[in-house]
Amino acid sequence: MKIGIIGGGSVGLLCAYYLSLDHEVTVLTRRVEQAAAIQTEGIQLYKAGKAFNAHCSAGAAIIDSCFDLLVVTVKQHQLQTVFPMLERIKKTNILFLQNGMGHIHDLKDWGADHSVYVGVVEHGAVRKSDTAVEHTGIGAIKWSAFKHAEPDRLNAVLQHNHSEFPIRYEMDWYRLLTGKLIVNACINPLTALLRVKNGELLTVPAYFSYMKLVFQEACSILRLEDEEAAWERVRAVCEQTKDNRSSMLVDVAGGRQTEADAILGYLLKEAQLQGRDAVHLAFLHGSIKALERNPNKVF
Repeated sequence: MKIGIIGGGSVGLLCAYYLSLDHEVTVLTRRVEQAAAIQTEGIQLYKAGKAFNAHCSAGAAIIDSCFDLLVVTVKQHQLQTVFPMLERIKKTNILFLQNGMGHIHDLKDWGADHSVYVGVVEHGAVRKSDTAVEHTGIGAIKWSAFKHAEPDRLNAVLQHNHSEFPIRYEMDWYRLLTGKLIVNACINPLTALLRVKNGELLTVPAYFSYMKLVFQEACSILRLEDEEAAWERVRAVCEQTKDNRSSMLVDVAGGRQTEADAILGYLLKEAQLQGRDAVHLAFLHGSIKALERNPNKVF
């Protein structure tokens, strides 16, 4: 199968490496320099102290519609530059792998007739250079049909995957995405605001109490069926990643735009549509956006 990976960040490079083991993969990047480097050097994967290499094609734009599947790995706030390019190609399968759910409102309103799928990435990955990525934690890619979709046909191809890069189909896209969103909403903004590693949310009583308040507010907005199971998952992820700095903390420290809109923005919009108050989420969102506007702040 011919697969195009849109985005050359950590998730894009990780997906490109593993999918290239069984498919013909092209990485589509924003910068011509990165595309040229991938075309020449391939992609290097670092894992458990070992290095691996895979050949991939690369380009700096979607110039044709020859792909059987496009995997969009850019961040949610970068999607507005991708949509116009996707609207110019003929109908194909497109899988969106964004953190949070801010893009869901955009996809619902999107008029293109592509077969649209959404998913989550549960792997740990860190981009080391334009052509290299470190696989820091084995998880899974989980995906589901969103609209105009033919999941059985796509699943028949994607179920043949690498043991350390499993790809799993889920029936309910809302349950799939909200399962990860609740974790991100509870951990990422708080660690970014407090400038602490994930585990401190469990060990410092004041942090733990505030995380529980955020959970309860988000859970009510999302109308999760099993709140107890969702809370246990939040605690488990926090414990498993206790020594990690969340991606939002890393972005704030690096003076980059965060995924606050993708994670908290979605929840706030849903709360507004439902006529609910969301004081804790609104405070966190406003605080993170304020930090984004002050990239030179010393940590």
